[in-house]
Amino acid sequence: MLSKFFRKSSGKGKTEKSAISYDEAKSLAKDSEEDVRMELAARRDLAPELLYFLAEDPSPKVRQNVAANTAAPRHADMLLVTDTDTKVRESLAGKLARLAPGLSADEQDKLRKMAYEALSLLAKDQAVNVREVLSDALKEVADAPPDVIRRLAWDVEAAVASPVLRFSPVLSDQDLLEIISARPSAGAASAISERASVSENVSDAIISSNDENAIGLLLGNHSAMIREQALDRIIDRAVDVDIWHEPLAMRPKLPSSAAVKIARFVAEDILTKMVERSDLSPDIVASVRDVVNKRLGDAHAVKGAESEGKKKPAVAKGVNVDDDEVFDQASKMWAKGKIDESTVMTTIDEGNRRLAQAMIAVMIDFPLKTVVKTCEMKSAKGCAALAWKAGLSAKNAEIVQRKLAFISETDLLRADGEDYAFSDEDMEWQLDFMQGL
Repeated sequence: MLSKFFRKSSGKGKTEKSAISYDEAKSLAKDSEEDVRMELAARRDLAPELLYFLAEDPSPKVRQNVAANTAAPRHADMLLVTDTDTKVRESLAGKLARLAPGLSADEQDKLRKMAYEALSLLAKDQAVNVREVLSDALKEVADAPPDVIRRLAWDVEAAVASPVLRFSPVLSDQDLLEIISARPSAGAASAISERASVSENVSDAIISSNDENAIGLLLGNHSAMIREQALDRIIDRAVDVDIWHEPLAMRPKLPSSAAVKIARFVAEDILTKMVERSDLSPDIVASVRDVVNKRLGDAHAVKGAESEGKKKPAVAKGVNVDDDEVFDQASKMWAKGKIDESTVMTTIDEGNRRLAQAMIAVMIDFPLKTVVKTCEMKSAKGCAALAWKAGLSAKNAEIVQRKLAFISETDLLRADGEDYAFSDEDMEWQLDFMQGL
């Protein structure tokens, strides 16, 4: 029976559908063989009423072919939109998505209105797969029906909502802001973070959502616009969020202050990538490299090697900064803004000598080994200079000498009232001297 549908194409050995009369098609629509009815349902030259008849065929495969057939009348589509078979509705969703551009809720043309209504019903379909097919088909259609897109964007299933949230140009910033606030589906903010264009207002909302994964994706999206103040807020929170470190370090157009802050806490392999970036200005690279050198605790050796044209020593991955975890701890506290004079003095009072030394080191951007060595040498002037550089009071500088360097009371460099006993120039000389140790 299937041979009735085809004839040989001359010279190429291929087959094509042959013309079929109305009466013959009517007879085949009732044929007992499922394959015959399936082939008939796929034909685009069939009379609309016969396709409508086949839309009620007992075979889901036949109805699926009608659902996918662009020649099927809209009445058949309205019939199939409530079909009991999910695959039939999936096929219909895929077809109607191709007809969606330009459709709207206020259609006057009856057939276009029916197509719109069918789309709307499919967007609410109980089967996730049907809604997912529709979402995927409409995700990049610029003039898709806005309310159908919004319905899909608000879907509770991430598989349905994510495609339109990530790609649809129909969604406005206001739509996106409302969805970020309401979080109707898991991963909604993450999908929005990956859009081809993310405005500053939308970025602000994503950052305020405290969704770590979404913020990480936003940072990695170089087309996303992020205000400098918002970036600073992320950096302040980023110390303990590892997934933010690399996208932060590789953000385009990093302000100098942000680059320096990031360099204080990211891992060595990320620091290496950061220094090797070609899009940062020489001044920013120099600032970052300076932080790197000081974190490595070998600034002079590295700078000397570079000035001689030698290759910079490689940083071994997994090695703690200054070979001491306490420096990493202090670096993270500093990046979070948790170190000040009061914190240092409390740490000293609690007897945590090494952490206090590390705090001073990160406050003045010195290698920890320099601070430790100054204390080991019991240099009163050196310890006072460290305290001065860290912004500690002259009185607290006495405590630094006493409790971090164990300098005797007779050898303490005491404060002159509220002032340090020697000049700023002398302090700078002491600091330069200590860096050369």
